[in-house]
Amino acid sequence: MLVLSRRAGESLVIGDEIILTVLAVEGDKVKIGVTAPREVPIKRQEIWQAIKEQETIAEHLATNPDPAAFEELRQLLAADAPKE
Repeated sequence: MLVLSRRAGESLVIGDEIILTVLAVEGDKVKIGVTAPREVPIKRQEIWQAIKEQETIAEHLATNPDPAAFEELRQLLAADAPKE
């Protein structure tokens, strides 16, 4: 992982078309602006992870449509659920 330090108003360039700009630093939060072509998908990591999990579930159900697979999936999801 490349680690860089930037101040508010400073930017990073990825490739030729993506620019990340630090807009503000407020306490423990950093506001980042992203300039990129429309065809480049940009998602927060937790959203990307949720999408990947949904794709895994859909693939699992498509390849294992029997009732035992549903129970296996239920147990898998229960094991991954956050503990409160």
